[in-house]
Amino acid sequence: MTISTKKLKAIAGQLATLSMEDGKISETRVRLVLAELEKAFPRQILRAVLKFFYADVARELRFSEARIEFAGTLPTGTASALATHFSAIYNRAIEPVPAANPEILGGLRVRVGDDVYDASLAGTLAKLRAELAA
Repeated sequence: MTISTKKLKAIAGQLATLSMEDGKISETRVRLVLAELEKAFPRQILRAVLKFFYADVARELRFSEARIEFAGTLPTGTASALATHFSAIYNRAIEPVPAANPEILGGLRVRVGDDVYDASLAGTLAKLRAELAA
């Protein structure tokens, strides 16, 4: 039995959707989906579906948190305010994940999934360096 890559990706996407509860990936649902998946497909196809399923779940997990990098200390309430802000932008619940990073020198860098919002001093200096080099 052969299934196209397009079909495998579609199946994996549907399985990722089934793995969500209240707009977030649910560990319980992922376990249920995996248990049923093992019964539904032959081993060779299962591997391909799992590859795409893993990628979909990982992407969903990345887009459910805002990694907030800062130098020094993060003012009280900033993480939750940023989480509220990005929850409104992405129309989903976003959990803040603060992480000290002295390399950014000052300001903030926030990553939600593949999107990076850089308001750091290091980012500003890098842009200035690139402009001067051009």
